[in-house]
Amino acid sequence: MNLFRLLLLGAALYIVWRLVSVARRAATQQRPPAPRPPPPSAHYEPMARCARCSTYLPAGSLSRAGLCGRCSE
Repeated sequence: MNLFRLLLLGAALYIVWRLVSVARRAATQQRPPAPRPPPPSAHYEPMARCARCSTYLPAGSLSRAGLCGRCSE
């Protein structure tokens, strides 16, 4: 009976020791860095306002009269 208690105590101590060592190992490992956002585009197109409906669009998409696609039709 005493041998059984000794083995049971030893098993319990082993389990506690393993849990503590795993927790220490997890705490010391470095976390991977957060993903970086993609670099911004090197080409920005200026925005311009439609002369009729006042919607802001890229300047290249306006007609020569300064109208957007819906207003120029």
